[in-house]
Amino acid sequence: MYESFFGLSDKPFKLSPDPKFFFASPHHDRAVSYLRYGLSQGEGFIVVTGPIGTGKTTIARSLLASVDDSIVAAQIATTKLNPDELVRLVAAQFSIDVEGLNKADILKRFEQYLLTLNKQGKRALLVVDEAQNLPAETVEELRMLSNFQLNDKPLFQSFLLGQEELKPIIELPEMEQFRQRIIASCHLKPLDAEQTQGYILHRLKQVGWNENPKLDDDIFQQIADFTKGIPRKINIFADRLFLYAFLEDLHAISQADVAAVIEEMGGELSGSLQGTPEQQGVSDIDAVLGRQYEYGTDNVASGHSVISDSQLKAKLLDVSSYLEEVVLRKIKIIRYLDKMIEKKRKEIVELSENS
Repeated sequence: MYESFFGLSDKPFKLSPDPKFFFASPHHDRAVSYLRYGLSQGEGFIVVTGPIGTGKTTIARSLLASVDDSIVAAQIATTKLNPDELVRLVAAQFSIDVEGLNKADILKRFEQYLLTLNKQGKRALLVVDEAQNLPAETVEELRMLSNFQLNDKPLFQSFLLGQEELKPIIELPEMEQFRQRIIASCHLKPLDAEQTQGYILHRLKQVGWNENPKLDDDIFQQIADFTKGIPRKINIFADRLFLYAFLEDLHAISQADVAAVIEEMGGELSGSLQGTPEQQGVSDIDAVLGRQYEYGTDNVASGHSVISDSQLKAKLLDVSSYLEEVVLRKIKIIRYLDKMIEKKRKEIVELSENS
């Protein structure tokens, strides 16, 4: 919505991973270096961990976008797969027909596929995203797949990307053989204020930002504090901040504007139904993003009290106030569009008169 208003070629803060927006913070740059080192070795496991939203998937997409034709890569985002299900999924991701085959037959067909790649001067790479969802025995199955070799040369390699919960799985006593196959590992950390500034400016420059709106240097500490430096949360907040600037006809964004958006987000459907961050004693974006209010008899069984009539009325009033605000904002957008249409109409009239 705001892209054309600010002369941007694309949406700068989209949530879907996109290699062109990859920002090489020190931690992210190190992770990519480890992945590339792993590729150059052609064997072993590389493990990258980090909190939700720190950019692990973006790193993987950036890596896959840069590999040459000698690497046949596939990426899976895992759920709680057992070893047999993993083998079936991995084979399918490499376009191997597994319909009606048992595990032993799938492994034979997979080995033949890897040998065929080797004859072509290629090898297979598997990127496992959300690896913390895998049971220990399934992670061990990945190690078994890495045993496919020809003349002591590995034919198959895996990279694991996961949240912090992946660490205790790998540290289990029965995972000793897997740990010995890890050639490098790193942990992504949130961005500090300086890195948050670099991250936002980098994404803006990718879409042709020309300092419209101008961003005060003081706002980046505010944004880093509110989002805790998590890239995905920075994207959510920055997108909302630019929408706010568009709706308010701003061509400069100050600390006051950031504060206004923080307050505004704290009073909407994602936060207001649970109270404001101040009421909850919470001051970060977790209080205003992605939470849902729980209703129904299941709450009683799980220890939650059922909402009372007075509480329900209060929540409905909150919703009513929110909807009124939405209507006002839509009116403003319509007025803005009317102005743009009138401006274009005048330009057409002037062109007609001049011709």
